[in-house]
Amino acid sequence: MHKKIKVKRKHLSRRPKLKKRHLSKKERKNIFSDIKPLTSRQYFRQIKFNPKISKNQELEFMIKSIEFNNPTLNPRIVDAFRIIDRAFFVSRHPYEDMPQHIAHGQTISQPTTIARMLNLLRLEPEQNVLEIGTNTGYHSSLVAYIISPGNVTSVEIFPDLADKARINIKNLLADLRKKYNDPRLHIQVFTGDALNKRNEIWSKKYDRIYYTAHINPENFNHIKKLAKRALIEEGLLLFPTGESNVAGRLELWQKYKGRMMRIKKEEGYSFVPLIKQKDIEHYFLKR
Repeated sequence: MHKKIKVKRKHLSRRPKLKKRHLSKKERKNIFSDIKPLTSRQYFRQIKFNPKISKNQELEFMIKSIEFNNPTLNPRIVDAFRIIDRAFFVSRHPYEDMPQHIAHGQTISQPTTIARMLNLLRLEPEQNVLEIGTNTGYHSSLVAYIISPGNVTSVEIFPDLADKARINIKNLLADLRKKYNDPRLHIQVFTGDALNKRNEIWSKKYDRIYYTAHINPENFNHIKKLAKRALIEEGLLLFPTGESNVAGRLELWQKYKGRMMRIKKEEGYSFVPLIKQKDIEHYFLKR
């Protein structure tokens, strides 16, 4: 009888076994903290329900998320988010990188979106900037820091929101004086319809004009005419477009040789609509 002989085959291509090395908690934190920003769910798990997380850590999480979503961000804009404390403008979860609802169905934009708008505007010190839609005053305060000692003029159609924004800015300035003695932020908040040509804001000239509410198609030509009138030569106009419940885009325009020219557009942004004075009563009744 023949016996079967088992032959051990040598696998020449077999890879050597590598010893598994488990990373320490500190190593894992250093690797992954610079890759992904906090999602909304992670925010609530790691921050809201964790009493050990300090205010500064929350702020750094927000800034990390802003930088992740805006890789080419101007460093001065990052400084602005550290200096201008969002807690003066948002009472609940101020360092969450998400939009939040305020009065009259309005929203305060996501910090990541605000940072993108600030970057597109190419802000420089000593500029004169017009903001349409004061909201809580947070956006205009960031702009004022970046362009300091320049001036920000902001217009809000809701009187109560304008009053609240003035209080928020006043409290911020008081805090900055304690920390830095001279904050040098110059912000004026007006109440009224920014699209009204008789509004006093249109008697001045601005380096930059931007809107924090979306422009409906029927208002395109109107805001361009007003920008053509109020912008300096080579000044920039930034506004979101869109319709109700439909994502729009950010459009950047420049005044060149007396004409308005679109130089950039980015899809995928959603803002509340811009409201005119004639629609205010109907808007309140609707609410």
